[in-house]
Amino acid sequence: MASSKNFDPNKISRIIGLVFAAIGIVMLIVFIGAAVYSYTVMHSYEKTSSTIFDISYTKNNNGETHKRVSVEYEFDGTAYQEVLPNSDSSMRVGQSVAIYVDPDDPKSIETMESMVILLAVFGGFGIVFSTIGFIFLIKCKDYRKKLIDEGRGELVYATVTYAGESNVRVNYQTAYHVKATWTDESGNVHEFKSKLTYTDPRIYLNVGDQIQVYVDPKNYKHYYVCLEDLEEMFIQSKERDIQ
Repeated sequence: MASSKNFDPNKISRIIGLVFAAIGIVMLIVFIGAAVYSYTVMHSYEKTSSTIFDISYTKNNNGETHKRVSVEYEFDGTAYQEVLPNSDSSMRVGQSVAIYVDPDDPKSIETMESMVILLAVFGGFGIVFSTIGFIFLIKCKDYRKKLIDEGRGELVYATVTYAGESNVRVNYQTAYHVKATWTDESGNVHEFKSKLTYTDPRIYLNVGDQIQVYVDPKNYKHYYVCLEDLEEMFIQSKERDIQ
């Protein structure tokens, strides 16, 4: 089990971001493949009309019911009977359905609905998962090296608006953070949020206190809240008291 001393709670956000981004990217890759396949179907398959002649229902091992819609159609003078790749509740026996037939394999059929569903599912979820993932990665990006170590940051003093628990738990242990606001020369208010920490900041920091924040003067969304120095000073004072 990772201890609170060697496990960075901010890794949780990075892991979540990486997982969501990876899932989203995979789904977008599938979406691209589905789009290419749909384009191929639209341009190489031949569109024709079919008629529903049978509707049946089957159950899988989980007890879920699936609808099978069978259609009959004619292609190059030969009659075929196949199952549609997708169906909906409005379909009825005798209904006419437009299908796309592979001229090299007339038993292979597609419907426009099946292609649209495939594109919508993988495209939609791919965008959602990727967006969530990149939001997490951006929020947990550490600008300390750029703004402090490399001296590119501008020091400002922000007013603490919140100090307390976050919604993150690691090994059943609470992680904390600090929120603060600062008003620039133009009167624009900027909100900052510190990295996660295992030490409750309320024991050395109160709402209304001033805290140092390094900001990127070219982009105030890039910032670093200097919480570690206050935390280290508190820990050292406690150690001196014990001694």
